[in-house]
Amino acid sequence: MSTNSNTKAETLRKRLIPGAREYNEVFAFIDFDGPPTNNHAERALRPLVLFRKTSMGTRSPTGSENIALFASLLQTAKLQEAPAIPLLNALLTGTPAEIQAAVFGNLSGPDIS
Repeated sequence: MSTNSNTKAETLRKRLIPGAREYNEVFAFIDFDGPPTNNHAERALRPLVLFRKTSMGTRSPTGSENIALFASLLQTAKLQEAPAIPLLNALLTGTPAEIQAAVFGNLSGPDIS
């Protein structure tokens, strides 16, 4: 067992040496000023995983696409600290101009009319 552990440690050590093939990939988060883990992405996906588990998934590819679309819109609203209900209301009942205002707020988004 210690031989296997030593082999893994040696492999990691070789990857951390500047000039190693994987060196730039291992430390890419430093170059791009990002987090060293994908924890933020995992946390963003957790509600979808729980939804899928409790609802036993969707029954079709279209249902899966709809869930992904609404989840994306709601997560975007959450990250922008925008109210989600007016956004969904505009998407379901609004005109193109109302939808554009709900999605982009005061920012000028693409012209969808």
